[in-house]
Amino acid sequence: MKSINARIILYLSLLIGLSLISLGVISYQIFSRFTEKDMVKHVTSVTAQTNQSLDLYLSEIKDSLHFLSVNKDLISNLQNSISKNNYAIEQDQIRVRITELLYNIFAEKSDIRGYFIYNNDYKISFINNKALIGYDSPFLNKVWADFENTQYALQTRFYGSHKPDYYESTYNKTDDNVITIAANIKDPYDPTDSTLYGVAIFDYNISKIKRIYDQIQTQTGIESIIVDDQQQFIYQTDPSLTLSSSSMEKLLEHSSGYWTENIGGGKSLISYSTSDVTGWKTVSLLSFEQLDKNLMLIGNTTITLLAIMVTLTILFASAITIRTNKPILVLVKFIKDVGKGNLNLRLERKTKYEEFSLLNRGINDMLDKINELIEESVKRHLLQKEAEYDALQSKMDPHFLYNTLQSISSLSILGRNADIEKVTHALRDMLHYSLYRRNDMVPIQSEVRSVENYLNIQNIRYNGKIHFELDADDDVLYYSINKFTLQPLIENAIYHGLEGNDEDWLISIRITKQSEEVRIEISDNGIGMTPERLLDIRSQLSNKNLRTGRIGLSSIADRLELKFGPSATLEIDSEQYKGTIIVLTIPQHYTEGGGQYNDGTTN
Repeated sequence: MKSINARIILYLSLLIGLSLISLGVISYQIFSRFTEKDMVKHVTSVTAQTNQSLDLYLSEIKDSLHFLSVNKDLISNLQNSISKNNYAIEQDQIRVRITELLYNIFAEKSDIRGYFIYNNDYKISFINNKALIGYDSPFLNKVWADFENTQYALQTRFYGSHKPDYYESTYNKTDDNVITIAANIKDPYDPTDSTLYGVAIFDYNISKIKRIYDQIQTQTGIESIIVDDQQQFIYQTDPSLTLSSSSMEKLLEHSSGYWTENIGGGKSLISYSTSDVTGWKTVSLLSFEQLDKNLMLIGNTTITLLAIMVTLTILFASAITIRTNKPILVLVKFIKDVGKGNLNLRLERKTKYEEFSLLNRGINDMLDKINELIEESVKRHLLQKEAEYDALQSKMDPHFLYNTLQSISSLSILGRNADIEKVTHALRDMLHYSLYRRNDMVPIQSEVRSVENYLNIQNIRYNGKIHFELDADDDVLYYSINKFTLQPLIENAIYHGLEGNDEDWLISIRITKQSEEVRIEISDNGIGMTPERLLDIRSQLSNKNLRTGRIGLSSIADRLELKFGPSATLEIDSEQYKGTIIVLTIPQHYTEGGGQYNDGTTN
C-alpha cells in the first residue's frame, strides 16, 4: 500500500531538489563563463599594457637615434673620416668629437650597455670608451648587410637578445644578453648621396625588459614571450616556454588576439599584441590551472550548499506534508469508520483549510442523503408491503362477499332468477379476476371489466340506482395499470359520496391518451368534501412523510409510484354537494401477455 504522504514528500523533494540543482548548475556555468571571459579580458589588457610599456621604453631610444642621425656635425665628421686624404691626427680629432657627441646624448641612459658608430667597409669605429670592436663579428656583419643597400636615411632596426661578443675590451664584455637597436647614417640633406657613412649601434640591457615582465609575472602569474617578425624569440620569462608552429602562424595572422591551447599538458590562454615601434609580438600565457582550482573550489562549495539545501528541503517538505495531510488522515479514518456501517458519524464542518471544510460539508451532506435514501427505501418497502396487504384485503373482502350472498338469497326468495344469474356471473368473473390473475399489472380493459362486475353486483343491492358511464379513446384500454386500482376508487365514491345523495347516482370514467401518458378521470355526483377535508387529503398525497398508508387514496398513489416512478400521479378535486373528481396519470406501458385471462377468455 503506497502512502500519499511519501509520494507528496518524494515529488516535492524531487521538484525542489531538481530546481535547486538546475539553478546551481546554471549559476556555476554562468559564473565559469564569466570568470573565463574576465580572465581573457584581464590577460589581453595586461598584454596590451606591457606592450605599451615596452614601446615607450624603446621609442625613447629610437627617437635618440633619429636625433643622432640628422646631426650635421656627425655626418660631416663621418664624411671626413672615410676620406683618404685625412691624416691620422685628423682621425683622432674626429673620433674625439664623435665620442663626445655620443656621450652627450646617451650618457644619462643607465640601461645602455654600450653604443658606438662603425663603418665595416673602412674598418672605422667610434666607441664611447675608445675601445676597439671586432669587425669580424657575425652579428655586426649581418647588421651592416641589412643597412648597406638602404635607400633613405633614418632607417632603424631592432635585434633580439644576443651576446655582445664584438667588444674587444673586457670592460664592455658581459655575460648578460643585450637587445640591439641600429640606425643607418646617411646624408638626409642630400638625397642624391647614397653613401652609407656608418651604422649606429646601441646595446641596452635585457634586464630592463626582464624587470617589466617579472613584475607582471609576479602580480598575475602570466608568463611572457617576445617574438620578432622572423618568428625568433627575443625574450622569455621562462626559458622552457615554447610555441608550436601552428601557434607561430596564428601570431602572424592579426596584430592582436587570443586563443586557448594545451601547453605542457594543461590548458592555457594565449594572448598577443604587436609593438608599433619594433613590430615584435608580445605574447602572454596564463595557465587555466589556477582558474580550474578556483572553479573546483566553487563547484565543491556549490555541491555542498546544494546538498544542504536539498536535505533541508526534504525535511521542510516532510514537515509541511505531514502537517497539511493531517486533515486527510482524519478523513481516511472517518471513511474507515463509516465503512464499518456507522452512518451517524459526522465530520467537523469548520477546519483551518477552506478546501477541507467544503469537503467535510460535502461528505456530511452525502451521509445525510444516504440516510434519507435508506429511510425512504425502507419506507417504500413497507408501503409496498402495506399496498400488497391492502390489495389482498380487496381480493378477499368478506363483507362484500357476505353482502353479495345476502343479495342473492333475497333475490331467490323474490324469484328474480334473471338478477340472480346476473349477480352470480358478475361474482364469478370477479373471483376469477381476483384469484387467477397473479400478475400485479393488468390491461386497463381488465380493470374496467372488474369495475363493471362490481357495479352490477352493487346495483342489485341498491335497486339500480347506480348509473355508470365509460368514455375511452381507441386502443387506450390495452395499456397497463396496477391491479385493483379503479375498484377501490369506485368503492370510495359509493360509500363516502353517493350514499348521502338522494338523487340517482352517476359514476363516470373517462380514459384519454395524451402524448406519452394515459389520463384516467373518475367522477361522481356525490356529496363531495369540505375544503378542510380536501386540503388534508391533498397534503397527505403530496407529502410522503404525512402518509399513513391506511387510506385508500394514499395506498393507490404509493402503488402507482412504486411501479411507474414519480411520473405517475393521483390528483383529487371536490366541491361540497357537487361531487368529487379523481385524476390518475400514468405512463403508457403494455403488459406482457396482452389482454388475455389465464383461463383463455379474452377481455
